[in-house]
Amino acid sequence: MIAKQKSNQSGFAHIFILILIVMVVIGAAGFLVFSKDGSKEKGASANEWKKDCTGTDRVAMTHKPMDMADVSTVSPLGLTAGAHVTPIDHLYFYPKEGPRDKYPVYAMADGAIIEIEVREVNVSSGESRPPEYRIIMQHSCQTISYFDLVTKLDPSILAKAPQAATKGFRGRIEIKAGQEVGRIGAQSLDTAIYNLDMTLKGFIHPSMYGAEPWKVHTDDFFSYFSEPNKGEMLAKNPRTVEPRSGKIDYDQAGKLIGNWFKQGTNGYAGPKNSHIGDGSGRGYWSGHLAIFYDALDPSKIDVSIGDFKNGQPMAFQVTDNKPDPADVSSSSGVVKYELLTAQQGVNQASGSSSSSRVEGVILVQVMPNEKLKVEIFPGKTAAQVTGFTSAAMNYER
Repeated sequence: MIAKQKSNQSGFAHIFILILIVMVVIGAAGFLVFSKDGSKEKGASANEWKKDCTGTDRVAMTHKPMDMADVSTVSPLGLTAGAHVTPIDHLYFYPKEGPRDKYPVYAMADGAIIEIEVREVNVSSGESRPPEYRIIMQHSCQTISYFDLVTKLDPSILAKAPQAATKGFRGRIEIKAGQEVGRIGAQSLDTAIYNLDMTLKGFIHPSMYGAEPWKVHTDDFFSYFSEPNKGEMLAKNPRTVEPRSGKIDYDQAGKLIGNWFKQGTNGYAGPKNSHIGDGSGRGYWSGHLAIFYDALDPSKIDVSIGDFKNGQPMAFQVTDNKPDPADVSSSSGVVKYELLTAQQGVNQASGSSSSSRVEGVILVQVMPNEKLKVEIFPGKTAAQVTGFTSAAMNYER
């Protein structure tokens, strides 16, 4: 359990974090893989990413993904925003103000580009958008790095795979550390490092994440770098507690804390008929629920709900910041969280203040065999909710 820490943020810091959250919401829209009709596709498996790999070493990253002079903020793993209801499995490098394609993006180590995906649709809305690119780089049979939301592919890449600009690419393009692979601007660069020989212990049933199989292999990003690169990136990271890269796996057997999925909705992938852009605001994420510690201030408890009201995903802090979800088990009975929004903080929630307001209530009851009974009451206060009704739902993990 993460130890509680005092919060001494100044008014300036509050404004800074609010700006960060706006950027996260904008950047979060791009990462997820969809088919042409907007349904969630199963991602590439670890075995596919190991194809033609050589070496089993944990490969050190010798070059930063961007010039730090071009970067305003580096935000950690574990945020939530929009369709990202469960803690996010990648970091965000936010460039300074500038137009699309302004800033170069570099390979972080020697290796090969093995996959380029083209995306021309907004994840949450289904609306068309200019093309952007998701790039998978293989460095060994163990180490994979990834970039997303790249706005332009470098000519050196297109010379070897001209079809990548419009149709994507699967194959092998050799790259060197520090080689420019693309450009970014007017939105975040998403990045992560995956260790295919490691599975995070905080996912009780990793098989539930088959739609994004890389997620369970998300490693400590900054641990792959040495000084001065590591320190230069950490200087722009607002998370001050270890691990500085952030955390995404909070499940504890028999406890409330962690990720949950509405029973019968196919785990992380969501129902087979999950679509986007139909005006409902709903998608594969609608059955997701996460109760965990805030990414920037782990002394705070966050509740992130895939369908809070009228199909909209939202995240909250809780009144009085208790009970600790790591202490809630089946013996705790029915637990009530009053849900707050605030004008500052991460996940639309962190940092209770005079500007916080009650947005609703969630009732939860931990059941045997990693099941959870849940009911959401938008617009209610704790005093107005006395128990479950016939609208209660079952979740699992």
